[in-house]
Parts: sequence; C-alpha cells; structure tokens
Amino acid sequence: MESSELDKTLHKYIDAFLGVPAANDYDESERRDGLAHFFRDIASSNISPMALRDESAIIGEMQKRVAGSGRGTRSALQVSRLCGLLQQQNPGFNWWPVLYLLLECSTSAVLPTLAAAPSSYISSHHNRTHGSRYDSRTSPMLPPPQPGLHSQQRHDLGISRFGTPSAIPHGMSEFAGGNTSALPAQAYSRGDLGNPASNAPPQEEQSNAYLHRNLPTYDDVSEAALLQDLIYVLQGIDGTYVHWNSMTSSYTVNPEVKLSRPTRAMVTLLSELGGLTRDIQSYISEVEQDGRLFEQSFCTELKVEMSTYYKLVSEIEGRLFKVPRTLRPGESQLGVTLRRMYCWTTEARQKLRLMATAIAKVQEGSGGGTVLSTISTLVDDGDPFIQSFAKRLLKTASAPFNHILVSWVTDGELVDPYKEFFIRERESRRDMFWSEKYTVASDMIPVHINGDMTRKIFQIGRSLNFLRVACDDAQWVAEGGPRTQLTGDISDTSDLEAFVYRSSSMVNERLMSVLRDKFDLMGHIEAIRRYLLFEQGDFALALMEVLENQMDRSGRSVMAHDLSAVLSSATRSSNAQHENPDRLSAIVLTFQEEGSKNRGWNEVTLTYNLTAPLSYVIPRSTMRQYFEV
Repeated sequence: MESSELDKTLHKYIDAFLGVPAANDYDESERRDGLAHFFRDIASSNISPMALRDESAIIGEMQKRVAGSGRGTRSALQVSRLCGLLQQQNPGFNWWPVLYLLLECSTSAVLPTLAAAPSSYISSHHNRTHGSRYDSRTSPMLPPPQPGLHSQQRHDLGISRFGTPSAIPHGMSEFAGGNTSALPAQAYSRGDLGNPASNAPPQEEQSNAYLHRNLPTYDDVSEAALLQDLIYVLQGIDGTYVHWNSMTSSYTVNPEVKLSRPTRAMVTLLSELGGLTRDIQSYISEVEQDGRLFEQSFCTELKVEMSTYYKLVSEIEGRLFKVPRTLRPGESQLGVTLRRMYCWTTEARQKLRLMATAIAKVQEGSGGGTVLSTISTLVDDGDPFIQSFAKRLLKTASAPFNHILVSWVTDGELVDPYKEFFIRERESRRDMFWSEKYTVASDMIPVHINGDMTRKIFQIGRSLNFLRVACDDAQWVAEGGPRTQLTGDISDTSDLEAFVYRSSSMVNERLMSVLRDKFDLMGHIEAIRRYLLFEQGDFALALMEVLENQMDRSGRSVMAHDLSAVLSSATRSSNAQHENPDRLSAIVLTFQEEGSKNRGWNEVTLTYNLTAPLSYVIPRSTMRQYFEV
C-alpha cells in the first residue's frame, strides 16, 4: 500500500525524535508504524472542544483565570484591553479559535485521552516485546543527558519544544526510553493542577528532560559555537562559521557547515545586523575623513545610536554563558539562545534598517539641505517608531543648519564653509553689492521651508549685512536687531515661521529708515527726476543756452574745467542754486565715451553720481537707462 504524504511526514518526525532505525530491525519498524498510525488517527480526527463559540465568553473566562491566579484586577483589565486591540487590528477575523487556544495553553493540564491513549494503544505492546530495548540506561542510541554547557545540542532555543513536562503525551516518554506504565487519565484532571510534576515518577521526569534536551538534530555546529560567532558578526566582524560574502553583500554561513533549515534561517536573520553594521560604519568612516558639516552632524546621531547598539551586543555577550538560576525541563542551559538573541535585537534591527535607508537616501542627494529633506520624509511616516526615531535624527542633523540660519537672520553673516546652506555668497562688483552679492540655491532648500519663508529669510540676512557693512549700523544689528526677537526654538517649523515674519518687518523698517533719514534716499531720487530728466525747467533751459554758446566757438577739445564752468553757470542761472549741496554735487557733466583725446561738445552728457550706500541700491546699470532717456 502506497504511503500518503501524511504518513511520510509522520515517519520523518518520528525518526527525527528517535533516530534512524537499523535497516533489518523489523520490530522497531513495526513499533514506529503503530506510533505513526496513532498520530494519524489524532490528525484525522474531528474533535471539537465542548465550549461555547463566543469571544466574549472566552475573554471573560480568561479574566477570571487571571484574577484568580492572584495577579489582581489590573491584570484582568489588561487582558480585556489586549483582546480589544486584537479585534481592532482585523475586525472581520474570527478570533475565537485563537483566544480558545491561548486559554487552553495557559494551563499545564493535558487532555485525558492524550495522556492515556498512547499507553493503551501502544505502550502495552511495547512493554511486552521491547521493554528492555529502550531503557535509557542501556540503549546506545539514547545516552543519558550529560550536564554542562558543551553537552547542549544545537536545537536548544531557550524554550521547550512541547512546553512543560506534563504537556508531553505519556506514551511519548516511553518511546524516548522510559519503561513506566501509563498513568491513569484521572491523574491529569483539572483538580490536580497545583503540582503537575508530583504526578510524574522520577524516571519519567528524567526521560522527559532527555526528550527536550537531547533530541538528535542535523547541525554540525553547537548552538554555543554559533552564538559566539554571531557576537562577532553583530559587530561586523567575520566569525568562524559565518563570513562576509562580497558577491551578495551579506553574511552567509560556510557552505561546508551542515545546519538544519530552521537554524540556518535564524542565523541568516541575525546576520543581517552585521551587514547593516558594516554599511553604517563604512559611511561614518567616509564622512569623518572627507565629510561636510551637515553630513558630520547626521553621523553624530548615527554614532549615538550605534553606541546604544554596541551596548546591547555587549550585554548579550555577557549573558551568553550565564546559566539561569532556575532551569525547567527542556529549557536551554545557555543564558542566550538564538531565539532569545533574535527577540532581544528586534528593535535594534528596525533602527539599523532605518539608518541604512536614511544613509542611502542622503547619498543619493547633493548634500546640504537635501540631507534634512531626506530625513523629513521619514518624520512624516505613519509608524510611531519610525517617526520618533526620525525626529531624533532630524534634530541632531539640523543643528548646523540652524546655527547657520541663526547667524544669517540675526547678524547678516553667512558662516557656510562647505556651501551647504541654501543662500550662497558670490564675487561681484562693488556697485552690485546689494543686488548680486547673495543668491539663493533652490536645490538646497529643505522641504520644511516654503517659498515665501525662503524669500523672507534671504531678505532679512541681506538687509542686515547691508546695514552692518554699507550703512555702518552694526550697533543696532548687535543690540536691537532680530536677535531680540529670538525667543523660541527655531528647529520647530512653527516657531521659525513666526520669528521670520516678525524679523522681516523689523529689518525692512530699519533699513528704509536709515536710507531715508541718514542718506537722504528720497531726496536723491527726487533730484534725479528733476535734474537728470529735466523736470526742473529753468535749469534745463539755462544749461542748454550755455552749451549752445560753447558749441558756437571754434572746434577745439573740451577740457574737464570747461564742463565744470558750464554746469556752474547753469546752476547759478536757475533755482537749482537753492538745492541741497549734497544733491548739487552729485550732478555732473561728463563725456559719453571715456578715453577719447579729441572730444567735442556733442559727446557731453549729464549724469548723477550717487555715493555708497545709495550707489548699491541704485547701481550704475540702472543709471545707464537714464542716459538712454
């Protein structure tokens, strides 16, 4: 009769527990076929629990059991809250089977049929024919367990395969080497749950402990050796069995080492931390050697997080060979197991993945404000863990940006040695001090600064620099400028926006006041309109008459003193003689083309020469447009 897939699977599990039988041992094969038949009957049965399929009733029973265990009503309320969270995660899912399973797993009792059936079904035949064959004291296949760390098998993962000893089917202990007869089903009733271990004889308890600790596996390397290797791998260092593979850019187990699939999968998951550590440390080293200010600040927070991670690795290493004080049957004698290490490093794995993602995005950008923009996208993530972690990264990475920004909007100084700020200083002509000295690099603007705020920040710093350098008003900038308005934390976008709008109106008012009152900007603009555009009619008429008289003379080269005499004569002949002396001194007759030796009166033009700082506000290029008029 051809075996089904279920039969093959059951035989595979039985061989894994009891070892591969000899080729000609027909009695052993018959015994295992009987055990497989029993397990197949259990798997194919349709036994449903005699319980009401009501989630509320199950939750109530769980609360009663928790409250009755002496943990108080607070724990019972916690059970209700956790069940409510489960239902919120997937409202349409039927949580009753899960809750019922958790309720049944919370007790150490086993079902009576499961405790008694193996004895009634198989154990009697086994005791009759093979009673001495599987004695734990004589069987070479099942040696007694040896204490000590080095006797631990690779499969010890810190938790029992079957839970507590009482949860192991009674008949299974006999197949593992025990000769005790079956305990009656009544011995496992719910009334005897106070001390389950007292119901099992010492020999059976020893057999159960052996079953948990010394089941055969297919791993060539012990768990202790793998854990020692992984301690190095977690720090980005190659181990004895786990090495860095440059082809796959990850840590891989040596192909010559034979490990079971679950063990290899667990090692691979833990080795991911080593790959992430290598990538992060490589980026930090690169930035330390040749990194700009924003990237160095970003790496500062990465170092803090990596320091916390290394402390976790050190703590795990310290617990590696620390044997627990109380050791239940089936629990590993190692202080750390693969499963424990995986659980303890779950949060660290998420952090390292986030750091690696942030590093990759930062490297794709052009630096400067793009670094902050990259991290800001993580802050907007809906996951609270990612959001809080990204906020810490952003706060540290934005420190140099905030320092440059404060210096710019309070003193008008641009302290940006690596050209990472979104405002750049460039070389320009002296007369273009106001319009061309500073410019905005749009690709460096962080995402949390909008267009209107960018324009105002640029205007504030440029105006302060103009007041301090060109208008000789450094005292007001230092004592009464925007620094007096800096009360909040500009790392917060709302506080920054409020500060920028307050400072913008203050600086603009001060600049216009200095230009009007101290340098007579409006008076000079009025003089340009009246004399350069000939709105002052008597001055224009007097100037034309004097020039006409000079042009009637013999053609000779016009000298500079001739021009001064003409302008002086025109001024005295008009109301311009009552004009402000500073404005009159700015009106000049000059030649259109400089450098010509033989110059006539037809090359003479009227100009208005502004001095600093007004010449920066109305530059020479603007004055040329008046010449064309």
